[in-house]
Amino acid sequence: MSTIKKQINQSIWKELMLHFDTVKHPEFSIANIAELMRQAIINGTPYTILTGAGCSKSAGIPLAGGLVEEMNSQFDVQLSNLTEKDRSNYNKCMNALTHQERRQLLQNHIKEANINWAHIGLAALMNKGYTQRVLTFNFDNILMRACGLIGLYPSIYDFTNADVNLQNLIIDPSIIYLHGQSYGFRQLNDENETKNHANSMTNFIAQTLNTSPVIVAGYSGFNDGFFEQINKHYCGEQRLFWIGYEKEVPEHLQNFFKKYKNHAHYIGGQDADDFFISLMQNLDCLPDFFTNHAQHTIRILDEVIDFPMPNTDDGINIMSDLRQQMVELGKQILSFTAILNNLMIEGKYSEVIEAVERKYSQIFVDNDTSDIDEEIKYVYSWAQVNQANKDWLGLKNKDFDINDNKIQSIFRRFEKAELLQPDMYEVYLKWGVLLSTLATLKSSVELYNESSEKYSKAININSNRIEAYNNLGANLSRLADLKHDESYINLAIENLLISENIDPTHVYNLACAYVRLSKFEEAKTKLVVCKENQTLPPKNYLLNDPDLEILRQETWFNDFISDL
Repeated sequence: MSTIKKQINQSIWKELMLHFDTVKHPEFSIANIAELMRQAIINGTPYTILTGAGCSKSAGIPLAGGLVEEMNSQFDVQLSNLTEKDRSNYNKCMNALTHQERRQLLQNHIKEANINWAHIGLAALMNKGYTQRVLTFNFDNILMRACGLIGLYPSIYDFTNADVNLQNLIIDPSIIYLHGQSYGFRQLNDENETKNHANSMTNFIAQTLNTSPVIVAGYSGFNDGFFEQINKHYCGEQRLFWIGYEKEVPEHLQNFFKKYKNHAHYIGGQDADDFFISLMQNLDCLPDFFTNHAQHTIRILDEVIDFPMPNTDDGINIMSDLRQQMVELGKQILSFTAILNNLMIEGKYSEVIEAVERKYSQIFVDNDTSDIDEEIKYVYSWAQVNQANKDWLGLKNKDFDINDNKIQSIFRRFEKAELLQPDMYEVYLKWGVLLSTLATLKSSVELYNESSEKYSKAININSNRIEAYNNLGANLSRLADLKHDESYINLAIENLLISENIDPTHVYNLACAYVRLSKFEEAKTKLVVCKENQTLPPKNYLLNDPDLEILRQETWFNDFISDL
């Protein structure tokens, strides 16, 4: 399988919340949200979805920080009147550019952008009626392209040039551009523009929040006029889900979610692609473009009229042959690999596993996998890892024995994945995470050692990724506690320094290790690096991490976390 295809498949197959570091469940799971969306259709109140920049990031559209870097590089003269501090502020930089320069900044990214799975998921939800209206702060056309890909053509509205008082004339399904389109006459970029515009939409926002349930995704709400309107008008009349990348509720949203804790819910640690893929899988609404290509093409061709013959009222159906080819193609039996790929896209990992084990039953008995195609091995191993993750998240009770059948079943999934893909980094990484989680729950030296062994195998396969080094360093720190042997801290630092050399921005574990050795200045330096690069854990974690207990007595540390 080509490297490119592997990267594509990993983005498609990556199960939401693919980690084993907790058995704590969010208040609502994605399966719960899917069920509420089914109920909303029955009740005649489909969800409204509000999207921000995070939904377009994987398609190739930079977030604000990336655009700030580009503005400083491409428009150095235009930003010359800004202070050094203001040159790192998105709104200040945008305000220094003319409207044409802003369009120039964005156009190249939008032209080169791919269609990502967050927008395919949005299009699929719209196609099946689970949402009738998507409001977006983004300027790009990715959702329109995703809709066109599956044969859906919603109404398009640009609210920078529309009379928002005529909202009752909106024809759904619809996409509403709140801040303008890339090729439109206006794009609202700076803080004053967006705040004034949000104020002008106050009635529209109030009606939206009070007449339909809402999902917010890829939008931070930080220092933004639109969130001020949400905060002002939301009253709990309808349910609201805020899908965020940060695991914990960001500080600027905490009061909102405390006030409406029964009706507004923050679902953290979510990647937009993963979230919408999982939602689409739970609602079983994957477009037939991906699973039934021939039928999808026939449906499109059926909308095309006969080709008109010159000087006559007759026409000729020149595409009849193409239609017939599609009909014949649809009758063909899909290859085994294609069937597995379709099941993976639909999130039916257990069916992938069953199909492969049924087809190659003797091979699994003999432990000789040489006759299995490499792509099938790869798909099967990912299915086992993702199903192991699902099984783990299904364990709601922390008080279980390591020999519990369900835990042993999860271990066997990793063993089977290893059998077919002994050189797959992710198998050992996720296996190690599960073992270290169990080790933490049971304070088990043996499990920490087993986990460390898996991380070491992952490192041997790929020594250029930081996850295994970081996790191994954390394991060694825990072993220092359990075995009362501080030499493990030095071993931890060895691995964490290698991780730092690969990625100097993710050094929180290194900071904690330095604290353990009373190297407080070194620890402070690493924490500052994390803060500058937004790689610190949530504030609540910092306030409770036992490694930082001694630092919490220091004035500088409390000042350091005060603005998080």
